[in-house]
Formats: sequence, structure tokens, C-alpha cells
Amino acid sequence: MTGDGGQAGTDPGLSAAARPWPRVGVLRRLGPALLVVAALVAAGTVATTQSGGSGSPVASVPGGTGSPGADRGLPITYQMARKAGRASDYHWADGCDLTTGRLSMPTVYAPPCVPAFTGSNGGATGPGVTSSTITVVYYVPPPGDLAAQFEGTQGNPVTNVATAENYVAMFNHVVTLYGRHVDLVPYYATGNSDDAVAARADAIRVGQQVHAFASIGGPGQTPAYQDELAHLHVLCLSCAVGAPYSEIQQDAPYLWAVLPTSDTVLTDAFRYVVTQLMNRDAVYAGEARFRTHKRVFGLVRYDQNPPIYGSTTARINREFANSHLTFALDESYLLDLTQLPSEAATLAEHLKNVGATTVVFAGDPIMPIYLTKACAAIGYYPEWVITGTVLTYASTLGRLYDQKEWSHAFGISSLAVPTPIKDGDAYRLYDWYYGTIPPAPLTAVVILPPIEQLFAGLELAGPRLSGITYAAGNFRYPPSGGGPTTPAVSFGYQGAPPLPAYTVPSDYTFVWYDATAKGPDEEGTDGTGLMRYVAGGRRYASAGGPTAEVPMFQTAGAVTMDTTVPPVDRTPNYPPWPGSPTAKG
Repeated sequence: MTGDGGQAGTDPGLSAAARPWPRVGVLRRLGPALLVVAALVAAGTVATTQSGGSGSPVASVPGGTGSPGADRGLPITYQMARKAGRASDYHWADGCDLTTGRLSMPTVYAPPCVPAFTGSNGGATGPGVTSSTITVVYYVPPPGDLAAQFEGTQGNPVTNVATAENYVAMFNHVVTLYGRHVDLVPYYATGNSDDAVAARADAIRVGQQVHAFASIGGPGQTPAYQDELAHLHVLCLSCAVGAPYSEIQQDAPYLWAVLPTSDTVLTDAFRYVVTQLMNRDAVYAGEARFRTHKRVFGLVRYDQNPPIYGSTTARINREFANSHLTFALDESYLLDLTQLPSEAATLAEHLKNVGATTVVFAGDPIMPIYLTKACAAIGYYPEWVITGTVLTYASTLGRLYDQKEWSHAFGISSLAVPTPIKDGDAYRLYDWYYGTIPPAPLTAVVILPPIEQLFAGLELAGPRLSGITYAAGNFRYPPSGGGPTTPAVSFGYQGAPPLPAYTVPSDYTFVWYDATAKGPDEEGTDGTGLMRYVAGGRRYASAGGPTAEVPMFQTAGAVTMDTTVPPVDRTPNYPPWPGSPTAKG
């Protein structure tokens, strides 16, 4: 087969049989770009969970086991060398903290230390790669797009691009890139987020004219962009928001998603339903008559036209059968903003008619605006189970729902416990390096994470950079985080095998909505109504969960914010990086 970069040869980790290239051209709507961008910015973090799902595993990528002897040229990390008793055999790159084995950056997600590099990097080892540069596109939506319209209230293309460029300049200076540096090229999209034809054309330009190694971001309402980039062996980071694992799988190893895959969050959520809610009274319902009766479940879920969640549904249905979980109502809806009010009214009537005490909601964060109000209008007040799908667990959005209804909402979330924005990575790293705040202070929290992911993978890929070695490197990134304010990050087979993970984090927490709590939401807006994080935001590994009953609707130990960074999430107070603007005074 043709290897990465179009050179003849065999990709070391992927075979044609195990990893067929995607058939480009199928439109699978992901929902309004406004939903994705607004919700991400409002939440103040890119909160994602580990990919999981059905289907055969994606073919193995070299380096997945972390064994130095089988890494095919990937750099050894300090942790690996220390474990093997060989740390003293290497000269480690400048800035290595030999206590943590990571670069001396004030973040728990700092890249690991690798040996100092000398010699040849191989030159043009992959698309968008030369002996001195790595071209990366920063995708900018068009002015008329919903995403761009919202960005205008939080930042703008100028300040967002400037913030991204400054983060890239910082990482270029700090991270080992084997004689190369990243050139960030703003790419202004030619069509709106739902225009598959324009998206595919843009991807071809990015791959064949800009000659990019990767794109940060893409259109939110069609996968055509990411599919075409994968076909061209170009990475797409921060793409495939809320997609099922099957989409990640077909574009692997070039697609790196943000936010939970539907497979993962639903598996974790239904495990909670089966182990803690099934065959018990609906004690959290708004209607008193429900609280003394065994739960009757109604499932409301989102789908697309044509459907893309078939494999997920089949897998979940098998789990339902094995656990004997049944639903009095199982209805799906399409995300059409013009039809949501009427769809919500119909769903509310159906849920009430079947006597559902407990609504398991597995949809987008816009439908509850209409559905909770429709239920209240007919005097129907059930329990609401939050399954962790696309930011339905954010306080910012919860305030938009009927408060009498949503005050009975509880479930799982991949978000970290909120902290004051100045204590987050986006501010802390920028201030550490530049001594000031980012040009786009509100959108910085979503600009930084894919750039962090990009540079960690570039470092761990080693000098022979390609899409394949990037994936192999990311698969060896040491698991990081896991505290209340720092969700766990692990790629590949380090999180929940047998399926390799291309999204992060790999854990979740439990939440419930307190309609009376006052304070700032994830965006920093003061108001009433906040998510409370059970047990101080204790997190559980995906595919796992608590054995003891989760104490919902008990304020003791259930926090709305951490005003200081918890000790488990703190990093050393590193001095400014030598040569940085802060170090220069």
C-alpha cells in the first residue's frame, strides 16, 4: 500500500485490510455549529471522554505498548528509561524536571522529557513536513457561519488566531521538535459548517495546496472535511464533536476528537442506570406520586438523517437485554431547530402517557430548553438522568432549562470541577510564558487543548514525523491528570482496551443540578442555578464506576466550584522558561 506521505512502502502499524480508507461523501449532520462553539466556550473547557464503542478494534499503531524495544524509532521518555534503570544513559533535553519526568511547565499535562536531539530528522517524512517546518492549519469559520457569529461575542478571528499563534510560539520554544518548528497558517473556510461540498473542497486545499500536516478544527455540521483530510493522510484535531466511535475508527489514526464519543458516555451512563437506579423507587422525581414507585424509564435520544448511531444503538440494546433494563418509551428526534418545539411537545405527551417516572436523556443541549418547558406546561415532573452527552451537564446551559424540571436532573459529566478562570491552564501557561493574559481570554480555554495535544504528539513521534508516528507517539503519552479539576488524559490502549482511544479524558464524575445555588457558571457569569459535583468532583475511570450508592441531592461534599486548585492537581511553581518574554522581564 502507499505509506504516509505518499511514499511507497508499508505503514508500520496499519494494513489495508485492517484499516480501509473512508468512503468520502456521506453527509452526517452533527448539529448547529452554534451549539458546539457556544457550548464549548460556555463550559470553559474542552471536556471529553475516552473513546469506546462497538465494532472491531482499529488496527494497532506502533508504540502502543510503550515497550522501547518495539517502538521503531520513537524516542524513549524519561519515565520509560527510569523504569528500565537506564535514565543515566541519556542526555535529556533542556528544561526536564527529573522529579516528574516532564518538561518544567506549570500544567499536569506537560509533555514528557525526551533525550536531546542531534543528527538528521529525515527531512520531508510526511505530508506538511520538511527538515525545518511542520505546517499546521488553524481553521477559521466564515463570517456568516453560526460559529463565527457567536465568536464575535466572545472573541473574533483576529484575537483567536493571535492567541493560537502565541501558544504555538510558546510550545515551539519549549518542546523538542527535532530541528523543526510549527508554522501555524490561518485557513478561512469557504463555506458554512453544513456545506459538505465546500468542506471537502477546503480539505483538498488544506492538504494539496497549503500542504498541511494537521488542521486544528473544522466544520461542525459535516464530517466531509475530516474524512477528506484522513484520505490525504492529514490530521484533524479537535474534530468530530460528539461523534460515535465508528467515525473515529474509520478515519484513524488521523482524527482526534473532542468531547465524548456517544458510545463511551452512554455505556458509562447506562451502567449507572442499571447498577444504581433500576428496580428502585423514583425518589428524585418532581411529582410526589412517583417517589414511592419503582422507576419506569423513558429514553429520549438524538439521531441524524441518515442515521449514524446504528452500531452504538445495537451495542447498547445488547447491554439492555443482558441487564433486563426496559424502557416504557424509546423515541429519537432529529436536531432541526425549526422543529424542536413541536417535537418537544410530542415527546412530553408521550412520556407522560406511558407513566415514565424517569427520563433518560441522551441528546443535545438545545432540546432540553424546549422539552423541559413542554413537560412543565402539562404538569409532568419526572426525574431527569443526565447521560453526559454534549454538554447537557453544564451549568451555563442548565440555566436555560425549566428550573422546576431541571432541579430533578442528575447523572454523569466529563467536565472538571470549575475553577476561577485565572487558575486554569489557559491563563496559567500564558501568564507563565508571556506575563499577561491571552488576547482572546474567553476562547483561550478551547484554543489551548488541541495545541497541547498537537505538541505532545509531535515530540513523542520523534524525528521521523508522519501521521503514523504521531499516533504512535500519542499512544505513549503518559497518563496525566485525574483530579477534580484535571480530567484524566490517556490515549491508545492505556485507558480502556481493547479499543484504542483517540479522544480524552478517560474518566467522568457525578453531578446534580442545584436550582437554588448562586455563583458564577463555567463562563464566569453570576446567577442562580449550578451543577454540583458529588464528593468534591471525584472522578472514575471510563468503563468503571462506584460500588457504593452515589449521594445525589445532598449538599454535603457536593461542590459547585473549587476556588483554589486541589493539591492533587497542583504543579510545581516553575520559574519562567529561559528566553521567554517573562524571563526577559
